[in-house]
Amino acid sequence: MTDDKPLATWRAARSMGRVAVPGELQLTKTHVVFEPKSARTQGARFSVAFTFIAAVGTAPGTGKFFSGGKRDRLCVTLGDGSEWLFVIAELDDATRQIRDRLEAA
Repeated sequence: MTDDKPLATWRAARSMGRVAVPGELQLTKTHVVFEPKSARTQGARFSVAFTFIAAVGTAPGTGKFFSGGKRDRLCVTLGDGSEWLFVIAELDDATRQIRDRLEAA
């Protein structure tokens, strides 16, 4: 966990295979953090420093109900090419704020 206080938060779900784990996506001065709602969702927590983020954009939905349906998702691409997907109602706002913060870092 980072010591940064969130600059913005969004209700979100992290796409993990065929399921979407509910939680909260946070934007801090130095990180993008996903905190799952339940401690039972081992491995669902996500935290990455801006220095490791290569791109932020959107990805089309899979159409599968438990992974967010047909809605576009936030896609955080890391320097190693891995993609982390999040279903967020305020997708445009989250994408814009994370990109702005990434450019300022």
